[in-house]
Amino acid sequence: MKGMTNNQIIMNEAAKLDPATLHAIATAHHTPEQIAAMAANAVTTDENGDEQPATIADVEIILAAAELHTFDYWKKEGKSVKKGETHLIECYLWKYTTRPSKAQREAAEAEGKEAAPAPHFYPTKSHLFSCLQVHDAKQAPAGRFGSVAAIMEYNKKLAAERKAAKAAAEQAASTPAPIITEEHHELPELVHIDPLPTKKASKPAATKKPAPDVLRKAEREAKAAFLAVPETDRKGQAAALDAWRKTRKLVEDAKQAPAAVAVPDEAPVKQLDFESIAAGLLA
Repeated sequence: MKGMTNNQIIMNEAAKLDPATLHAIATAHHTPEQIAAMAANAVTTDENGDEQPATIADVEIILAAAELHTFDYWKKEGKSVKKGETHLIECYLWKYTTRPSKAQREAAEAEGKEAAPAPHFYPTKSHLFSCLQVHDAKQAPAGRFGSVAAIMEYNKKLAAERKAAKAAAEQAASTPAPIITEEHHELPELVHIDPLPTKKASKPAATKKPAPDVLRKAEREAKAAFLAVPETDRKGQAAALDAWRKTRKLVEDAKQAPAAVAVPDEAPVKQLDFESIAAGLLA
């Protein structure tokens, strides 16, 4: 490696590849006829410095070596290694740097100085890929318009769309908004009232005051009916409250009245249904 350039190193490594691989790489950008013409006009130099006519294999080695590069080189060329590909050659190549060596940095540090740049080449392990193993990193996007005429036609279309949108907006602004009226009709609430039961008496009978427990029951039902009326129904609440007050007064009057005299059960007596009365009052 010492005394050899990177191109010479790569050519020596390329010569170690199998002929089929060399031929595939060489013919990637050259036809067999072109390779044959190159071989007819080229000569090679052997180890003793003597010139010999070049063969097609010699030309394919030279052409293939020119198509073998590192990953970083292909990246700079806008290429990327295809997925699943592995390097064809692993070798050491010269790399340029201006970074001082470790010994130079330590010597400058001992003197309390900053190490000066030290341009030099150093060998580094490299992996080479052929032109058959890479492709364009980014495909160039297809042009949106094929010609200037297509661009002008597209601009006319946009202008027409903007004009139509502006006209529609102006028309909508000049047209008064329709007035929408709503009519509400409320139907009267229907309340069902059970008719009072009547009983025919064969003889005039004495009227008997209702028992206190019946009055209390009617008063409780009137109270429950009042509490069941929604707060929003003021009219219903007033009617239910009035019925509750009347039944409550009946209970109080019954408490203060003297005990009723027993009447012989000579004939059926008509008895008032206070539950129905309370229901009628609630309505």
